[in-house]
Amino acid sequence: MIKTAILGGVPIEYLESGAPDAPPMVLLHGWAQDHRLFRHLAPLLAEHYRVLCVNFRGHDGKLSDVGDFTAEDLASDVCALLRHLGLRDVRFVSTSHGSWVNIEVQDRLGDEALGRTVVIDWLMQPFEGFHRQIFEGHEPETVAASRQRLFDEWTVGTGVVDVIDHVNREMTWFGEQMWMRACREIEKSYARWGNPLVRMSVLNGRISVRHIYSQPQSDDYRDFQRAYARENPWFEAVRIPGRTHFPTLESPAAVAEAIHDFYG
Repeated sequence: MIKTAILGGVPIEYLESGAPDAPPMVLLHGWAQDHRLFRHLAPLLAEHYRVLCVNFRGHDGKLSDVGDFTAEDLASDVCALLRHLGLRDVRFVSTSHGSWVNIEVQDRLGDEALGRTVVIDWLMQPFEGFHRQIFEGHEPETVAASRQRLFDEWTVGTGVVDVIDHVNREMTWFGEQMWMRACREIEKSYARWGNPLVRMSVLNGRISVRHIYSQPQSDDYRDFQRAYARENPWFEAVRIPGRTHFPTLESPAAVAEAIHDFYG
């Protein structure tokens, strides 16, 4: 059952499952997504945790018009929801660029943070053409073509119906305005920090991070993360089989196992 909390006048939806007295876990999706990204993962995690799939502001079932907003606003909403529900020692799991929000929340929580977090398929090393792709995604003249090219890349070569439906129907439902906002905020994050590893390194000594990913599957990307982890023991990467950018839909059991192994 989807519940709604009104926080600072903004409706924030969340879907709760699992035992109420189990350790709390918050799942954060990326931009232009919602709790449906976790439809196969959440039930597996709910065997061990009190799971809350939180829909970011403007990402609720009514696509509520809350005006323009930023990634910082999303982090503020998550922190407000934790206070509203009285949650402590929360286990966070975030996907893709929703992980910028996750790390900002960890930063703001300070000593109240659990000290561990999971990020999924977050682009640690921008590929050639990435910044151009993001720029075209927030410009009105190019957003439609840019978004469609990316959607085509994400669905080519896969027969996973849930992934195809998520991209072509669920993500499209959020509209071009949301996509432009998303690309603007993602561009801001990379412009400020360079890459997620730099952002997370600010919290070195305060949190441990497990990166669960399926793409890219290249050995170079794997070796890049392994080399970084050797020099930065707070970080670790776990590669799972998968051909898409959406392991929570393609390989939910493997993702759940990697999460539970990390959090216990």
